[in-house]
Amino acid sequence: MSVNAVRVISAISMAALVAGCNASGGLGGLNLGGGSQTSSEQGVDEKLGTKVVQGVCPSVQLREGTAYLRKYARGGQDDPEKITFQAAIADTTRQCSITGEQMTINVLVAGRAAAGPAGSSGPIKMPIRVAVVENGTNRVVYSELTQFETTLPPGNPTTQFLFNKPDVNIPIVDSRSVKVFVGFDEGPPKRS
Repeated sequence: MSVNAVRVISAISMAALVAGCNASGGLGGLNLGGGSQTSSEQGVDEKLGTKVVQGVCPSVQLREGTAYLRKYARGGQDDPEKITFQAAIADTTRQCSITGEQMTINVLVAGRAAAGPAGSSGPIKMPIRVAVVENGTNRVVYSELTQFETTLPPGNPTTQFLFNKPDVNIPIVDSRSVKVFVGFDEGPPKRS
């Protein structure tokens, strides 16, 4: 099978995965909680013993400017010829479960990364932040930055990635009045 055919099949598979995740407003056919579910258990994860809920599961959103990431070679900021790699978030979804007074949100991000003119194949790190913010007040309920690593393959250094943050825990009382944000976060700009 040719390399291009493999890429097309991979792209179609990723699109189907992401579409399935959003079709039900939850994770579709994906069970990221680690256990299996049956309809007779009415939303209880057998392995974890937690109640899986979607009606009160906060939506996942991208803030403006956080869906794309460009990394430059040293001293090459904003020079298109100095891009080592760039990445984009294509889609997001989530699944929620409740244990006692805690809600656990399992956040999933699908995206794509590619080497730039100054880049090559090999491992890359992308700073991905998941934050839970109270509506209206912008009070931060949860925030964590993860240096997510993936590898750009040799040959045509382009890849798709799946980032999963399964342990976003918030108090159940906050669950109805929050939004979940996910995106690339390089922190404040460096001073010259």
